[in-house]
Amino acid sequence: MTSRSALARDRHPGRAGYAVLFTIIAAHACLQVLLYAGAQRTSGALGPAAELVFNLVVDGLLLLMPSRPRTVGVLVVLGAAIAQAAALAAPGLLTATGALFAGPVPLATPVAVWILVYLRPTPMAFACVGALALLNVQPWAPTWSGLYVGVVYAVLPAVIAMYVRARARLLGSLRERVEIAERERHLLNERAIAAERRHLAAEMHDVVTHHVTEIVLHAGALRTSTEDEAVKAAARRIGDLGSRTMVELRDLLGVMRSGERATPARGTDDRDDSRTAARSTDDRGGDLAELTATAGASLRVGGDPGTASPVISRAAYRVVQEALTNVRKHAPGARATVDLQYRPEAVSIEIRNTAPTAPADPSLVASGSRAGLAGLRRRVDLLGGTLRSGPTEQGGYLVTASLPASVPAEDRRERPAPSDPPPPRALA
Repeated sequence: MTSRSALARDRHPGRAGYAVLFTIIAAHACLQVLLYAGAQRTSGALGPAAELVFNLVVDGLLLLMPSRPRTVGVLVVLGAAIAQAAALAAPGLLTATGALFAGPVPLATPVAVWILVYLRPTPMAFACVGALALLNVQPWAPTWSGLYVGVVYAVLPAVIAMYVRARARLLGSLRERVEIAERERHLLNERAIAAERRHLAAEMHDVVTHHVTEIVLHAGALRTSTEDEAVKAAARRIGDLGSRTMVELRDLLGVMRSGERATPARGTDDRDDSRTAARSTDDRGGDLAELTATAGASLRVGGDPGTASPVISRAAYRVVQEALTNVRKHAPGARATVDLQYRPEAVSIEIRNTAPTAPADPSLVASGSRAGLAGLRRRVDLLGGTLRSGPTEQGGYLVTASLPASVPAEDRRERPAPSDPPPPRALA
């Protein structure tokens, strides 16, 4: 089925189509003026320029053909009938005797037929073409020249118009099929990537979570079977680390299974007791304080760090770590400030440094992979956040990141409450 947009394009040729039409009509008008100047003039009561005026009027009507093709087609047929009747009743009235172009029809008849059939290949259009062909053939006085004029002036332009229209529609259909095939190829590629993500997530689930669970269980058994307080503390630490690792791993598996950018969690109903326990032992703020102090940067933290999930806290830590590493490499002597703001729905990070006071060490700069920020940007984007970086007007550098407070874990709600030591529910 032809779409409405395709019909609109057919009915309105546009500026290029109007330019071509105007050029053809102007060429016809110039030809008629040249014929008139070459002594092709009428000898009837309407004067020597009757044929010239008649053809120029038909040329003017062709300008309305794209907007009103059927009306103009009927008028052209009526004009040809009037010219034919005048040739029979009063020769020389509208057609010069001994004209170079045989047949008492408008000179622009082929153009009118072509436009009419191309824009409106309807029964009415073909009826107009048949009427013009009959007026040119003159069946009341048939001749070979009349048959030739009828074919050239009416039938041939109609056939060419139908061929051009069919070819244009075929090319449009092929172009549309290519676009559809390209979209399908893109969708298949996306499905293959999603399937590979799910396969990788399944491998991680089957292998990594199994071994981590065994570690947690053995740590719990060691804690209950020993009397040494140092060994108990170490076992407790191992169990806590294993539990947090499982929580983070479930978050990452949820992102990989979805195959899409993570969306921020709307609310706190998906944050169970196991995540809260993980946060309580994962004091990322202390790590950041140690990191910024080592780098000689100032740290400002706003909000409650407990609102961020372990995966988000770790990503924020990596952003700050990479930014401060770049400051030490590329901006010796610069002062850096780190600003973290924890909100219920998002975590915002800003690392800003002043202009360097000394040139960078070339060997130190060359030791990097030059892909740190790019890798962080991919990681932040996968978690549903954004990361931007660039120089400041004062000659320093600015790195900003925004992360959701948590990422969805597909199966967290199906887990039982944690116990001590952790049960096999940590298998996700």
